[in-house]
Amino acid sequence: MKIKSLKYKILGVILVFTLSSSIVGCKKELDNELKNKTYADTFWESENDVDGALSGAYGLLRKSLNNQNNFFIWGDLATGVFATDDTNIQGAYGSGAFGVPYREDGAHNWTNWYRVVDLSNLVIENVTKMSDSKFAPGRKNYFLGEAYFLRGLAYFYMTRAWGDVPLQLEATTTAQQAQYKPATAASSILKQVIADGQKASALLTWDGGQERVRASKGAALSLLTHATAWDNDYSKTLLYADSIIASGKFQLQDIDDIKLVFKNSNEPENIFVITQKQSDNESTNTGIAFSTVSNDIINGLPRSTPEYYVPTTKLSVLYNDPNDKRLAQFYLPRPNVTLNRALGKYAVFQNVGTSNSIAWRSENNIVIYRLADIILLKSEALNALNRDPEAQTALNLIRTRAGAGAINTTGVDLKKDILLERQRELAGEGQNYFDVVRNSYKSPTGYLLFGQVLSWTMDPGRFAAKGYYWPISNTILNANKLLSQIPWWRGKI
Repeated sequence: MKIKSLKYKILGVILVFTLSSSIVGCKKELDNELKNKTYADTFWESENDVDGALSGAYGLLRKSLNNQNNFFIWGDLATGVFATDDTNIQGAYGSGAFGVPYREDGAHNWTNWYRVVDLSNLVIENVTKMSDSKFAPGRKNYFLGEAYFLRGLAYFYMTRAWGDVPLQLEATTTAQQAQYKPATAASSILKQVIADGQKASALLTWDGGQERVRASKGAALSLLTHATAWDNDYSKTLLYADSIIASGKFQLQDIDDIKLVFKNSNEPENIFVITQKQSDNESTNTGIAFSTVSNDIINGLPRSTPEYYVPTTKLSVLYNDPNDKRLAQFYLPRPNVTLNRALGKYAVFQNVGTSNSIAWRSENNIVIYRLADIILLKSEALNALNRDPEAQTALNLIRTRAGAGAINTTGVDLKKDILLERQRELAGEGQNYFDVVRNSYKSPTGYLLFGQVLSWTMDPGRFAAKGYYWPISNTILNANKLLSQIPWWRGKI
């Protein structure tokens, strides 16, 4: 079943968590018993109710990723690979160093992410209480697995962006529950992410992902692969990555078909994607597509040049093998412009306007996990475990698919080559900045890797003050006095 826009049957539960504080909401919207708590007494009656609630949670995840483009800002703009001609934002964006705050509050504000957490908590609490007789065989456990996966994924995004964040494991359906909480240490948040991922993996099946747009065992194992790599627990990373690869459920696509992963959810390389189909009321008129694709390429788009492009000088460094087909597949030349290219991964649009207007909507998948990502994480893990020949083999699977030559470096040089390969393969997929932070922040001299792989260098003082995290919105800090700003950002936002 396709994920539909919010159906009438889930409106009640959406109101429950919308009117709750979700950690940072307004207290004036709360009574001792929330105004809409009556929905909770009638909503959780059937399998369809639960399915509808989870559809709402996936919709909230889509909103969180698209909100003011923070998926792209967090994972890609901070690398400094993308450039812009907009003089109003060059200081914050062009260098990639984000020495001044990014203007979009979505990159600083976790409210939407806690809405995903809150609805996931509601599903976990209520489905656990529901009789097994209300579900088809296996469906109760599957729904619980989806909720654990969504909660774990939301917290994983948050802890990578801000480190310490409040931990809320109960649904906020009353004013007493909706108390403001202090931040929980990033190490404890990561443990919760891994615990949720393990529960999800145990409850989900390989083939239950409904065209890979809902959680499956593969999606849960992918979350665990990333979370354990973030924790530098590379033996576990290797275990989880190998489980995905050995399952045989996913295959690398031919390089000439690689862009289909952004168009069709059920492509063999995809593990978990967020769809944005106009037919399901999921499409958007904002986000990464409208920032990176030019109407020089797609006739009728609202921008004559992309807001963000990649200069040829940087592309020539990244794609230094003339046989690497990814340059042509992933980047589109702009007519009459020779010095830069537009990212072409998100060039799937539909005109939903009338005869009197043009209203283009993006229908691209947001690819959260695909097989190439997991294979490269396996290579990273093997390198960290001093198994470089095997790391080279995994790395070269991706390079061979791209038509590029094999790499035979070792040690730190191989680590750098793996990170660069992830930039070549996963540009624009919300991964590259997190890749470098993951490989830097636990090393005594880890900040040096920023200068080796990114287009800018992070000095030791900023690194020590956790300047690799993002600032927390002042709206959140003003509402919750138990929280404090990331040390490096104090006085800067």
